[in-house]
Amino acid sequence: MKYSISNWIYSAEPLRTTFERLRRFGYDGIELKGEPEQYDSQKVKQLCEEFDLRVFSVLGWSIWPLERDLAIPDPQLRQKALDYASQCVDLASAVEAPLVVVIPASAGRTSPMGDVTSEDAWVAAAEREWNFAVESVKRAADYAEQRGVLLAVEPINRYESFLLNNVDQGIRFVSEVRSKAVRLHLDTFHMNIEEEEPAEAVRKAGELLVNMHISDSNRLAVGYGHTDFEAILQALKGIDYQGPLTLEPVPPHPNALLAVDMEPYLPLRDLYAEESIAALRGYEEAVR
Repeated sequence: MKYSISNWIYSAEPLRTTFERLRRFGYDGIELKGEPEQYDSQKVKQLCEEFDLRVFSVLGWSIWPLERDLAIPDPQLRQKALDYASQCVDLASAVEAPLVVVIPASAGRTSPMGDVTSEDAWVAAAEREWNFAVESVKRAADYAEQRGVLLAVEPINRYESFLLNNVDQGIRFVSEVRSKAVRLHLDTFHMNIEEEEPAEAVRKAGELLVNMHISDSNRLAVGYGHTDFEAILQALKGIDYQGPLTLEPVPPHPNALLAVDMEPYLPLRDLYAEESIAALRGYEEAVR
């Protein structure tokens, strides 16, 4: 397996510091938070060469802002979201990353827009926004394909998004987009909530699966919760998974976005990176 870390969990930490940590603990690469204006692609490539690492992915960053929401009914906001997706694709291409992770609706938006107080209204509004998201990802995929970049659609749990929550919905979404540039991304934390059996979800995804986020059932480091990582790695082996395992553990705090900057949790950056890769390598050895 190849191992990576998503650098959003280190907030505004200098990229060199992150690369030093990844090299020290034996990682193979990094996932860049999707803030294209924060990076100088040439400097990123220089760091990759210096530390013998690569950029495996760019994380489309859709926390809260509606102008990054590919499902939003407002066409002007959807266009802004498409522009943002294109910028993430450009960043991926510039740093030679093969894919961009896409969350079709803003993370944190847990209901469709409008009056959805009745079940019928909810279902109709959700289906409408699903169709907007499919249309948007199709358009984004056309551009990504021109740049030689894949889009990996991520289902996230129902407490963070109303639109796309589990592997079955992810497979349906990819099939409706109908683009060879669109694949599937899974996250063990969200799977722990939404999937009856996470390892079976991996097997269902099969060859569509090109990227994985890894944290334990409580979103902490590997080994701190009850996720059956051995079963998941066995399933990944069974589908001949070739992508990275990208670590995404966060501090034990109700608001992860704030906690990643809190001084008491800064020592967890090294600790989680070291312990998670050691645990995963142990599970990997067990399923050889």
